[in-house]
Amino acid sequence: MEKRVEREISLELPEELIEEILYYLPAKNLLRLKCVSRSWNSLISSKSFIKEHAKKSITDGNLDRSKLMLNYDESHKNVRYMRVFCQPRSIVSCPIQNLLRNGNPVATALDSHRMKKSAGYDIKIEDVRILGSCNGLILISVNHWRYLFLLNPFTRKMRNIPHAASFTRPEFSDVQPFTYSLGYDEYADDYKVVCIISDYAKPYHTHIYSSKNNTWKKIESFDKGILLDDTGKFVNGKLHWLAVQDDGVREIFSLDLSKEKYEVVARPENYSKRVRPFLRELGGYLSLISLSSSVDDVSVWVMMKYGVRESWTKIWTSSKLDFPRKVICEASPLCLKKNGDITVAFGNNVVVYNGRNVLRKSRVDMLDGVIDSVVYVETLVSPFGDEEHGQ
Repeated sequence: MEKRVEREISLELPEELIEEILYYLPAKNLLRLKCVSRSWNSLISSKSFIKEHAKKSITDGNLDRSKLMLNYDESHKNVRYMRVFCQPRSIVSCPIQNLLRNGNPVATALDSHRMKKSAGYDIKIEDVRILGSCNGLILISVNHWRYLFLLNPFTRKMRNIPHAASFTRPEFSDVQPFTYSLGYDEYADDYKVVCIISDYAKPYHTHIYSSKNNTWKKIESFDKGILLDDTGKFVNGKLHWLAVQDDGVREIFSLDLSKEKYEVVARPENYSKRVRPFLRELGGYLSLISLSSSVDDVSVWVMMKYGVRESWTKIWTSSKLDFPRKVICEASPLCLKKNGDITVAFGNNVVVYNGRNVLRKSRVDMLDGVIDSVVYVETLVSPFGDEEHGQ
């Protein structure tokens, strides 16, 4: 039966076209299609296919592929959503599309048993934080940065990341001055975790972890100012942060994960005069969100051609928003489609805009009490890298 199915498909379509079609399918469909034949299983399981599928999944702007991973404050009145569907101190994920349909968006992405099994010893979970995402992998910390995990929430595979010895110094016992970020070095085919120790002693020491070698090393220190971001945003092979200079000007800085060097990234004119700008990754683009000084409008800028200052484009702006000032200050773009539609969360309201036009608006009570969150797409990328492929 297997050979007949494979033969019939092969007679109708060239192999190159079949592979191209498979790239654009959701990860859950690919798992089913691995059962079609041995050759399809081999193709879909290959590193080259998984890498290309992840790249296309991130840049195609398909809302159906985008998910939101959430971390809750259990003391909040509306965390009943987590208590009903998930264990306490769990991280949960939901499709962004479901938020707009007012459906039941919650699905358990991680539980304490899985963390304990991955770590290899018993953990009493007191605190969980989401630190970043890249190509479908999520970086999380447990118990105030004591444990680090690299997780693929779709495949449920999780890897424990060891700490560097310098991270356990006595002076860090009460204060955790760590800024962690996750990115991908395409040239080395290596997922890397960057840790900046921002303990007010400039320059900030920087360490980088290689998932391929399972080792940490120290690289050049960050001496560009005071970091404003909790975690770097990964775009075009680099991690990005906002930092404020001594003169009060906010600049964008990047760390090239291949060269392991810091650089200044061109910013749009006059944005440093805006209130509370912050960086995002939107559909593979570096974006900047800013508020006016009166906090009565929100603007989203996107660098359409990476590294070119003139390519910064204001893709969306909205004024006279019908939300409280505090909610406007916490506006968070979730997804950008190729047709210009942008999905923005204002507290527990999720709104889809095209220009100034509101296309859809949903109130989602489960967004109350969120400590931190990250948007990701489902991929087949393994947190174990070459180890899983036996290389």
